[in-house]
Amino acid sequence: MHFLIVDDDEASRMVLMAHLKHYGTCDICGNGASAVEAVAKSLDSGRPYDVIFMDIIMPGPDGHETLDKIHSLEKRAGIAPEKRAKAIMVTSMDDEDNTMTALFEDGVSAYLIKPVAKTELVTKLAALGIVEI
Repeated sequence: MHFLIVDDDEASRMVLMAHLKHYGTCDICGNGASAVEAVAKSLDSGRPYDVIFMDIIMPGPDGHETLDKIHSLEKRAGIAPEKRAKAIMVTSMDDEDNTMTALFEDGVSAYLIKPVAKTELVTKLAALGIVEI
């Protein structure tokens, strides 16, 4: 598996990376602009991301805007919506408005509340068919 973790909080990035290290490789970005660049490079190299963990609230382009740009890149690369990277929103707030926007408008597969517990993360990934428990 090839994961991208996008979060402006270093501790959150490190926690997710530690939880995911046994399931594949992880790249990390501290903001939305660098995430868009990372996705473009992954598509150009023929090794697109399988899962993108996206913080919702970040300076600059937030998680919603960043995912929109990423989906545009995937579309230009000819990737059908059902084949694009699964997006999992990560938030520090149990914010129903942002969660519903992420799920219904951004095409997000799931969301996690920080701090992300490994058991919850693995359960969500298993439910999405990404990993086996």
